[in-house]
Amino acid sequence: MRTKLKKIWNTPITGAQLYLLAFAIYFIPAFLIDSLYTNYISWSKLRLLTYLAIPILIFKIYVMDRWRWPTKLFITGLILFSVIAWRASRYPELMVTMVFVLAASGIDFKQVARWYLYLSVTFLVIIAVTSLVHIVPNLVYTSALRPDRYGLGMAYTTYVASHALFSALAYCYVRFGKLGWLDYLGIAIVAFVTMKYTNTRLDFYAMLLMIPVMWITQRAANGKRYAQIILSFWWIATPVLAVITLTGAYFFDDHNQIYRKFNELLSGRLGLSKKAFSMYDPNIFGRYIQEKAFGGAKGQAFANQNQFGLSADYFYIDSSFVRMLLLWGIVIFLLFIVAMTFIALVNTIQRKYILSAIVMLVAINSMVEPHSLQLIYNVFILALIPQIEWVKHKLSGDNYVK
Repeated sequence: MRTKLKKIWNTPITGAQLYLLAFAIYFIPAFLIDSLYTNYISWSKLRLLTYLAIPILIFKIYVMDRWRWPTKLFITGLILFSVIAWRASRYPELMVTMVFVLAASGIDFKQVARWYLYLSVTFLVIIAVTSLVHIVPNLVYTSALRPDRYGLGMAYTTYVASHALFSALAYCYVRFGKLGWLDYLGIAIVAFVTMKYTNTRLDFYAMLLMIPVMWITQRAANGKRYAQIILSFWWIATPVLAVITLTGAYFFDDHNQIYRKFNELLSGRLGLSKKAFSMYDPNIFGRYIQEKAFGGAKGQAFANQNQFGLSADYFYIDSSFVRMLLLWGIVIFLLFIVAMTFIALVNTIQRKYILSAIVMLVAINSMVEPHSLQLIYNVFILALIPQIEWVKHKLSGDNYVK
């Protein structure tokens, strides 16, 4: 027994193990922040717990990873910039995401996606079940304009739908190559159940869109020429959809019939993005913007609701592209666009296509939802360094299989 314990004690810890440990340490309290477990554990304490992952990642970057000093100086500059952007916007995910991205050297991204999937589904189910047995509140959002919507233990209904959407994307990534009609049926069932209880239409449509996208992607990976031609254009989705979103929001005109129709389809999101542009100009480091939205245990009621169930008091920027530009600054916005485009482009060059398809779906979601820079949703940005390493090894002529 003593020999076995000694062997375990002397087993070297790998960078991958440290990274996955840090990911779990961050993920669990960060996930709970979006839930009504904040009734029992304060938001500030949960946020402090997420920071415990940072020293582990810093140790991996500067001690375990084999970066040369010029690269370490560049990494240090990026981390410092993310800290400045965090303090300017009061959004800590900027710094945390940057460190996780930079610490992903030597990591098999599929392992990270698998951990994300297990953690996300496990905690989403636990929170939903504990809300149904009244351990935490199951908030009900009532409006004359739509059916009752249930929070299922989360602070707002869209959190449930967004977690379901990104978990389904992670499932498709982990299972890619083995996806069959039962998997697609399961995704459809999850989409319909989520829609029934949360009435989150845009996430519902995104989950249904995932099925034909994955079907075409599988055929492209299997060498079907027509599918490869279609997917060869998907890597440009992020910059193209970002430009469309920002242009549409900036030039939005409520008197224009076409604009008004799109605004109705997007539940007023286009008008809110226009309001944000009229109040704030983009800058380098971003800024703090005071928003007023639904959600939380205390709730919030609005009088004189408009056709979207909102009032003049409501102000929340749902589009990730608009949020990144106005709240987080021009540099973070450009880094995100470049990173997601690079991931998709390299995956297309590899003829694997799955990340290219997922990045396109994330880009579509980023037009109307605010979660693209939160790791508890969009884990796929962590594929950046593994993709860079693939390119580096390919250029050097090494065999690199990840």
